[in-house]
Amino acid sequence: MTQRRALRPVRVLHVHEKEKNVAASHEIVPEVHNGTSTLDVPSAALGWSELSRTTVQVSGWVCVLILLGYNFGNHEGHVETIWLLTIAALVAVGLLIHLFEPKLNQVRTLTARNQPIGHREPEWSYDQKTLSGAYSGLTDSQLRSMNIDPARVQHLRELDAKHAKH
Repeated sequence: MTQRRALRPVRVLHVHEKEKNVAASHEIVPEVHNGTSTLDVPSAALGWSELSRTTVQVSGWVCVLILLGYNFGNHEGHVETIWLLTIAALVAVGLLIHLFEPKLNQVRTLTARNQPIGHREPEWSYDQKTLSGAYSGLTDSQLRSMNIDPARVQHLRELDAKHAKH
């Protein structure tokens, strides 16, 4: 005697129109969640892609307190104490740096960025190839140090000398 199993009802899966077209295109369509694009942060839709400064500070200091709290226990050795204090100190230093955010790049700003209005940067590659501008007064040894054979640019020097006479 064979027993027949009862057939279960078939589940009908409803597919949204948006999901039907996913396989049709390989183009990534960006979505923006709370001002953060999924092109910049793929996990932006999950909501935890961007933590606030307060959240980082509070959770960090709670971790420091927990690490310091682990020092009170029934352990006899001091290896654990050294590790816990070192890690807590490193996290605390990182939190202080995060809190005060020193602007170290302001001291080292290049003066080339602070040019007056209307400043036009010289064409350095053109000047080098034609021995004009800052490259016009180079000696033979300086040309050789730049891997330029002085014999190959002799005609440029002659042109420059002719223009200087006129």
